[in-house]
Amino acid sequence: MTPHRPPRSRLAARARAALLLAGLALAGCNRQPHFVSAAADSTLHVTGDSLTERVRVLQERWGEPGRGEEAARLTAALLLGDLRARQGADDGGSWAGRARTLLDSLDVGAEASDAGCALAVNFFSRGDPAAGSWPWVFWCVGGSIQAQAVEGQGMNLIGLASRGLAPVSGAGAPALPGIAALFARRSGGGPQPLLLVWRAGPRLELAQTLGPDSLGGVGSGSFATEGDSGATLATRTWRPTARFDECSTCPHVFHERRFRWGLDGFERTEDRLAPSPYVAFVQLIQALTAADRDAALLCVTRPALVEAARRAGLATVRGPWRAAPGSTDRGDELIFFRGSAEAWKVTFARRGDTWLVDAFEPTTRVIE
Repeated sequence: MTPHRPPRSRLAARARAALLLAGLALAGCNRQPHFVSAAADSTLHVTGDSLTERVRVLQERWGEPGRGEEAARLTAALLLGDLRARQGADDGGSWAGRARTLLDSLDVGAEASDAGCALAVNFFSRGDPAAGSWPWVFWCVGGSIQAQAVEGQGMNLIGLASRGLAPVSGAGAPALPGIAALFARRSGGGPQPLLLVWRAGPRLELAQTLGPDSLGGVGSGSFATEGDSGATLATRTWRPTARFDECSTCPHVFHERRFRWGLDGFERTEDRLAPSPYVAFVQLIQALTAADRDAALLCVTRPALVEAARRAGLATVRGPWRAAPGSTDRGDELIFFRGSAEAWKVTFARRGDTWLVDAFEPTTRVIE
């Protein structure tokens, strides 16, 4: 029987990995690489002769169903060895860039994001991305680098922030060491941002979790650094709107929130509605159905429109509203359907930073 041989691409990947790992074994002032233990998040010394064998084993694990967690642990061990072997030689380099170089050579899929003296890597199988993902965090502590598996399995990695891990210039005491990672969790309406914050010491300890209730549901988010104020988180998210039927690609009422990383974790400092024509109409309908004339007046260009809307029956609940298929929130006109028969053409006018309802009239409902 002819023996099975791996494809040329796999042999080439193993060869590149072996060369890379052989190089890292000699790097960093003759320091020997450390690897994450198979039994825990501590490290073990591993001889250079075992590197090629470890590459072979982890690549096999990535190809076996149900072995993703083990494959991620083995891969994290090799990455930790690379980071430690190069520590001090190129501290100004990008940890995320180094991680991608190594993982590409191993033919391992990953999302990577770094911040000051911290790196998050979300491992997954390139052969089966739908099988899940396994996040690990690497960070500086006590002159060395540690690694630990963290929560967030099966989600996408969006970004990373850190504080107090690298030397801080200027006056004042450094911030308490910490790492924050932003993930996206899949939901029926779209991705939901999830924030995880850890205290960073010899191990990571989960200190804070902010999910849909705090961040606002479906949408996106990102970290930023604003001068001496430290890291901030900005999110743009939406939730289902009462009396409106909204698909994932429909216009939405977006909330824009900002959070500042303080001593007690991320605290919300701003929460505003993103102005749009769709928001103006939603607010008008909600004010009309609540019989709140003052609120309705804030949604229109002239007071007479409020009474006209009442006479037209817009204040009466007759079924959910929804934007016509293909509607976008980038113009001054939208078509809305109500129930199974009604259709309304609504036009808008911009006033400064906001939008107001300027006119509305019944229109022919196009068969979908």
